[in-house]
Amino acid sequence: MKNHSFYQYMKIRKGENSPIGGLAEHILKDPMFPKYSTEYPEVTEYLENNPYEDMPLSHFDTAFDDYLNWLQH
Repeated sequence: MKNHSFYQYMKIRKGENSPIGGLAEHILKDPMFPKYSTEYPEVTEYLENNPYEDMPLSHFDTAFDDYLNWLQH
């Protein structure tokens, strides 16, 4: 099992032409994003309190599910 933060996972999704790629762009430009977090509640709370323009939280939910799956493989 991998031991990487959600932020580290989003680095590999940067540049994709997809909603998750767009989310990655926002996250990687955000200096206050919790870069070391691996916990859904912590990242969700941050994104709810600091929403990105035109970026629904449903994209985050999908990305976090993908992240958990990636950690297992």
